[in-house]
Amino acid sequence: MLQFENTNQIKHALLKMVKEHGDTVLDDDKRFISLMNDYIPEYEKERRLFKHVLGNNVLSMMRREDNQRIAILKAREFMNGELFLADTAVEFVLTCFTFMMEWNYVAPAPQAASDAAQPASSIPQPLSSTPASAPAAPPSAPAKPAAPATSEVLYTKNDAKRASGLFNTVATVPMGYTTIEDFAFDSSRIKGVELPASLYVIGEYAFSDCKKLKSIELPVNLKRIGKGAFSSCAKLSMVRIPAGVTEIEENTFQFCTGLEVLDLPNTISSIGAEAFQGCMSLKKLFLNDSVKYIDDTAFKMCPDLTIKCYENSYVHRFCEEHGMRFEAVRKGFRG
Repeated sequence: MLQFENTNQIKHALLKMVKEHGDTVLDDDKRFISLMNDYIPEYEKERRLFKHVLGNNVLSMMRREDNQRIAILKAREFMNGELFLADTAVEFVLTCFTFMMEWNYVAPAPQAASDAAQPASSIPQPLSSTPASAPAAPPSAPAKPAAPATSEVLYTKNDAKRASGLFNTVATVPMGYTTIEDFAFDSSRIKGVELPASLYVIGEYAFSDCKKLKSIELPVNLKRIGKGAFSSCAKLSMVRIPAGVTEIEENTFQFCTGLEVLDLPNTISSIGAEAFQGCMSLKKLFLNDSVKYIDDTAFKMCPDLTIKCYENSYVHRFCEEHGMRFEAVRKGFRG
């Protein structure tokens, strides 16, 4: 859903602003707007958008509501209905605001054209009492294409428990599921897992502490890997992140002590706190110049790591400032 290219950099900058100036800045729109000029000076379009929604009390509306979920729903409805903002702009604002307030929020999964091309019967859905032959809409409804299976289909902890029973070594998540629930496979005994092409989101700590997990192939349509998703998977040795994932969130691969091979796509723009802390077997990692933010603690306790990067990139400067081993190569050369 999100189409703002700099979402990750901006949300981290806003969180830093709140951390350095305190929560009171969230209740003072004029000060918030003034500080934005210092923290995200290069993002004029985004600053204008924030100024517009702040001027219409969207942030104060969210903070007055006790229930975070209801606050988000009300803010979305208001920005869509009253401010006439496009869905992409609304989700950008919600993502940045919830991140800087440290609320738990995941933007809706993007639509998949490949799913839309499939007949509805070919995409497994959760059990329902509706007959398979029932029409998708009543005859009187306006004619429109059948909606693709883009709404969240959650693979729950109970599903994971059944799939990774006592004697199962490889768990299979069936086609049709879009999201793996937070902590779904946490502390499971699985050695491997097969994930469907329909999967967009791996929840927070979904595979944490799976001490026997050796390998995992992430599907090409994956868009988000939640924080701590593979933390303490000590035997996990190789991971390739698909293009489309834009952020390595905090603690994602923390204490994956056996991780030797890690392939990150050029869509990655930020790496969160302690994301690779304790990855003691990781020796080489290429970071593209698409990376614009790395937390100071991202590579703690990685004693043998050398980061390969492009000359004069953000990553190059980060390595120099933090005394990390690196190899800087000319743009266009990765070898």
